[in-house]
Amino acid sequence: MKRLGRAVNRILATRPVVWSFVLLLLMLGVAPSWGEEGTGTPLALGYINSDGETGLVEFVAAEPLQEDLVAATALGVPAEPPAHQLVRLTNVERANQGLPPLKAASELMQAAQYHSDWMASHNCFAHKCPGEADWDTRIANAGYVNAQALGENIAAGYGSANEAVQAWMNSPGHRANMLSGAFREAGGGYAYCADCTYHRYWTMDFGARNAVYPVVINGEAWSTNSAYVQLYVYGPADQMRFRNAGGAWSDWMTYQPSKAWTLSADGGSPAVVYAQVKQGPTVLESNDSIHILPPEISPDYVLFLIAQGSELTTPAEYRLTIDACAPWSARVDPDWIDLSDYSGGSGTSTVNVHLEGFPTGVGTYTGTITVEAGGMSTQVQVTLVVTSEPLQKNHVPVSTKVQVS
Repeated sequence: MKRLGRAVNRILATRPVVWSFVLLLLMLGVAPSWGEEGTGTPLALGYINSDGETGLVEFVAAEPLQEDLVAATALGVPAEPPAHQLVRLTNVERANQGLPPLKAASELMQAAQYHSDWMASHNCFAHKCPGEADWDTRIANAGYVNAQALGENIAAGYGSANEAVQAWMNSPGHRANMLSGAFREAGGGYAYCADCTYHRYWTMDFGARNAVYPVVINGEAWSTNSAYVQLYVYGPADQMRFRNAGGAWSDWMTYQPSKAWTLSADGGSPAVVYAQVKQGPTVLESNDSIHILPPEISPDYVLFLIAQGSELTTPAEYRLTIDACAPWSARVDPDWIDLSDYSGGSGTSTVNVHLEGFPTGVGTYTGTITVEAGGMSTQVQVTLVVTSEPLQKNHVPVSTKVQVS
C-alpha cells in the first residue's frame, strides 16, 4: 500500500499549480468549475482499483449542490439508506453497459460505512485517515476475507447518492471500478458532519471472494410490489437451484446466469431467496433479500353511476388486477360492494367488482376495498353516484384510469 501514499501525495502536490490541477481534472474526466471567491461547494473524489492504481482530486463546484437523501417508501417498508442507494444506482449503470449486478455484501457495507464515519468524525478525505488502518486491512477487519480483488471509490460534498454515483461515472478511474468485471460484490457508506469541510462523505467498496458466487434480486433493488422478480446468480457452475425462505428447493437445473423467479412473502418482509450452484461435487450457497411493498391494485379508484329507478349501474362491473407477493385477502366497506373473489395466492389475480343492494336515494356514496398481503394493505376507493335524471354525457367522465368490462 506504499504505492497509495506516493500516488496520492504526487496528485495533491499539483494543486497549487493551476494548470497542472486543471490537467489532472481533465484526465479524471471531471469538468472543473469554480464559483467566485468564497462561494461554491467543496467536492472531492478518490479511487483505488484492484491493480493498485490510485487517484485523488479536490475542487469546488460553481453552485452549491442540493441535498436529496429522502426516498419515498410505502407504509411499513423502511426507507432505502443512502449507502444502499450507492450499490443499486451502480447496478443501474452496469445494466446500461450489459454488465451483471453487484451483490450488496454485508461485510463491504460495514467496511464502507466505517470509513465514511471515520472521514466525517476526523474531517478527513482520504482512503486512509489518521489513526485508521490501510484501506484493504479495514475491509478485511470487517470480515471480508479470501478476496480475489478489491477496490474503493470515495467522494465528499455531494448531496445525494445519485450525485456521487454520477460524479464517479464521469471519472475514468472511478468508472473503471464501477464497471469492472473483476468484482461481484459491493458495499456503500454515507456519513454527515455539519462542521466538516465537505459535510457529506461517501464510500463504496468493491470485491470478489474465492468460492463466493452471490445471487442478486432485481439488480439489488430495495423493494418490489411484484411477486415476479429476476435473479442473477454468478458462476462458473454446471447446475443451480433456488428456494424461498421456508420453502422447498426447486429441482436442479442447467446453470444460466439469469433466472425468472416468483417470491413468497409468507415469512414476511423482506423476502429471502436462497440459491445453490454446483460444479462437480462442489455446492456453494448464497442468498439475497428484497423488501415487499403492499399489493399493487389497478385501478385504485372506481366510479359507478346510476339513474334513480334503474336496476343496472354504469358500468355493470369493474375488473381489478391485484399483484401481490404473498397470498392476499380482501374486505369491503360497506357491504353493498361485492367482489367475485375475496382471497387469492401470490402473483397476479383478477377480481370483478360490482354493487349489490346499494343505496337508491339521490346522492354520492363512497366505500373502500382493502386488500391485505404479507402484513401490508392497499385500498381501492369506490364511489357511487345516484342521479335524479337519466344519465347524460356530462355524467360520465371523458377519460378515466379505470378498466371496465
